[in-house]
Amino acid sequence: MDRYRKYKEGLLQVGDALRRHGVEFVLVGSAILPLVYNIDLDPVDLDLFIINKSTILDYELFEKIAQENEWDIGTTDHGTIYYELVVSGELLKIDLLENILDIYIPPQIIENSLTIKIDNFNIRSIRLEDLLVLKAKMATKDAEDFIANIARMLADPKYNISINKSYIKNIIDLFISEKENIIDRLNKNGIYIE
Repeated sequence: MDRYRKYKEGLLQVGDALRRHGVEFVLVGSAILPLVYNIDLDPVDLDLFIINKSTILDYELFEKIAQENEWDIGTTDHGTIYYELVVSGELLKIDLLENILDIYIPPQIIENSLTIKIDNFNIRSIRLEDLLVLKAKMATKDAEDFIANIARMLADPKYNISINKSYIKNIIDLFISEKENIIDRLNKNGIYIE
């Protein structure tokens, strides 16, 4: 999986810098596929969910981290921060997310995160099941395409991946007002929950 080296290196660089400043995070987003599940999919960028700080309230801290490492820093449409850095000669964007506006990751998903090792560095990551539910909650064309793509991979033995549907149902229950819509989107795109 050398083609994902830039994502690993970027994750290690940013992860190390955040940890040195006491910032805890969990890997979220489609980068979990190649980095956690060894699934051949280019995530385009990295998404880190910040647990114990706020990119808005603690902006100066995140700005300081960027300056120390000579990374570009910007603000997303949600008001959260992203870093841009050059890794292996390529530009990599790393979004730092938190629960704000329409971004919401329940604490239970964070508590259930996996710990993976990348080059002797422990990283916490959400599970594939969590990602499917979060994508279904997003209700975008890209998110639905992502779900359909995962459904195809689940049906193909060469990928050797499976999901825990009981766990998915428990995670869906955390989104009370959106529960039926999430189930409908998963079912419509090939992840049959009910």
